[in-house]
Amino acid sequence: MLDRLKSALRTVLRTLRPDGDLMSQTVKSGIWAVGTNLGSRGLQVVMMIILARLLTPRDIGLMGIALVTYSALNRFSRLGIDRALVQRPEANVDEYLDSMWGLQMARGAVIAAVLVVASPLAASFFGEPVVEPILKAIALSALVAGLFNPSIVYFEKSLDLHKKFAFNMSGSVTEFVVAVSLAFVLGDVWAIVYGFIAADVAKLVASYALDSRRPGFDFRLDHARELFGYGKWITATSGISFLLVSGDDWVVGWLLTTAALGFYQMGYRLGKTPTMELSRSLSTVAFPVYSKLQGDADALADAVNKTVRVLSFASFPAAVGVVLTADPFVRGFLGEQWLPVIPVMQIVAVYGAFSSLTSAFNDIWNALGHPDYNTKINLLRLALTGALIYPATTRYGIVGTVGLIAGVFVLVIVPIKVHVAVRSVNGSHRRFLTELMYPVLASAVMGGALYALRPALSGIPAIAEFVCLVVAGVAVYIAAVAVVESRSTWEIRSDLETVLGAVRS
Repeated sequence: MLDRLKSALRTVLRTLRPDGDLMSQTVKSGIWAVGTNLGSRGLQVVMMIILARLLTPRDIGLMGIALVTYSALNRFSRLGIDRALVQRPEANVDEYLDSMWGLQMARGAVIAAVLVVASPLAASFFGEPVVEPILKAIALSALVAGLFNPSIVYFEKSLDLHKKFAFNMSGSVTEFVVAVSLAFVLGDVWAIVYGFIAADVAKLVASYALDSRRPGFDFRLDHARELFGYGKWITATSGISFLLVSGDDWVVGWLLTTAALGFYQMGYRLGKTPTMELSRSLSTVAFPVYSKLQGDADALADAVNKTVRVLSFASFPAAVGVVLTADPFVRGFLGEQWLPVIPVMQIVAVYGAFSSLTSAFNDIWNALGHPDYNTKINLLRLALTGALIYPATTRYGIVGTVGLIAGVFVLVIVPIKVHVAVRSVNGSHRRFLTELMYPVLASAVMGGALYALRPALSGIPAIAEFVCLVVAGVAVYIAAVAVVESRSTWEIRSDLETVLGAVRS
């Protein structure tokens, strides 16, 4: 029996090894990318559900404060050199790895030092003394991450995403085991802290186990300058993105309470998971593929259309599903103390669907050598959000915060991104909107069916209600897609068949 299982596993791994032509590599790598993100995010969601039962909203909020501070330093110091190496047309970038490693270690040391020095200030800013020792502890993670094998850049550049799967999952599994185990023993925020540190230690080991290349100390200033020329826009975009993605956490933690931040972050994580993880998976594959196609305008435009089609096919029904199942999910899995996260989950799900849809545009601009486009658009978004977030939060609490963020993005930024992206690949606005019409229609049918079904399920346990709604939603959406696809020019079936064919090849 064991031999059969080993043989079956070898067959699966051999079938899914990213090789063959570009289409086959892309599809197989995409499967690994989806597996990575769904596996990592799935473990994180399960971990958060368990921790929600064992810890308090304040514990979650304390770790949230620490992670926001850590993320701020991480984002604003992001060098962008890994993206620069992926974008370069040559397949072999070994000569840059030593310089990349040196910069990486220096960055990790600086982040760790700043965390230690700034920890009392952060604790004072949020009015939480416990934050100081937490920040000093997670400074170790910055040092560990600086030692990662720089050759992991090849996992993405060469579309060897089966290795990236192993790399990321080593950290996710370790964090899950350590955090959950210690939560039963310690019963406080330190269980999450130790799990966070253990994850980076596991990834450090995996980075050297998965690639035979070993970095040295041959740092070259000319290489660093060359990479910074591209990476500076990634650094700027990363810093702005932090303010957009995590700046709201700072505002909630400052204006409201640590428990409110715990509710906000829990709702945000759970709401974005179904809609945004697919886009992250495709982004991992799309950027290197777009980079390879940057000289072929027609092929690039076709690849972008396929990406939009697949993203909208998956993200729109996921958003509708979260909106209609958030209440039984929270009541059944998290418990009554977490009810304030429900509206946050619902708003984030809608925001996440549109964010997922437009995520491919960033990869287009990076691949075409215009990473500044995203930076400039995000500056506008940051200005609008920054001007309104204070009154929105003080008047409406966490719902006002997330509502403002979603509103600015969906109503202002999405139309701008769509227009610039379509122009970048010489595409058609009409075709783009047509591609969106079909999944929107199928998702609306699914949403109507679930809304009509909910009253009939109101008397059963919350977990059973959630499961019934999910099963019914999947069934109705599949049926709606089949009807819409048979009566229109929607090519989603062709895309899915292409994916299956590429996997088998």
